[in-house]
Amino acid sequence: MSNDLFDDKNFGEETEAKSQTVDWGVVGDFLTGTFIKARHGVETQFGTNSIYEFLAERGQFHKLTKKKPAEDVTVINKGEVWSIWGRNEIFNGTMNNLRPGQVVKISYAEDKDTSMGSAKIIKVFAPKNNDGSPVMNQEWLDSQSVTGADF
Repeated sequence: MSNDLFDDKNFGEETEAKSQTVDWGVVGDFLTGTFIKARHGVETQFGTNSIYEFLAERGQFHKLTKKKPAEDVTVINKGEVWSIWGRNEIFNGTMNNLRPGQVVKISYAEDKDTSMGSAKIIKVFAPKNNDGSPVMNQEWLDSQSVTGADF
């Protein structure tokens, strides 16, 4: 890296930022990690969406191209930040109950036939402590200089 932060030598092909958005291509695709934040009312080519960001612990999914899942799995590695898009009221309602720092697993559980066609059923798992409180990633919270109670 050049000492001049904005030197063109610092911007090689290996530094290109790539989309870190999970596709739900195959039943069983999942992400386990820490919920970081949500953004609502994001306008996209598919209408208004919500975007949920996670600090990954692990996971995998099959990237979609023209609605067809790739044969090769995309591995989600510990420490990466990944986004999940949502616009289904039930999914968004569940996700909106999460607190930043909360430990979760998001999983593509099944396909279900509905009156509007096939729907992907995405389940959210949020473990609880013995006292019923959500399991929080205290290490992440500490790195943010906040506690779960601050949210």
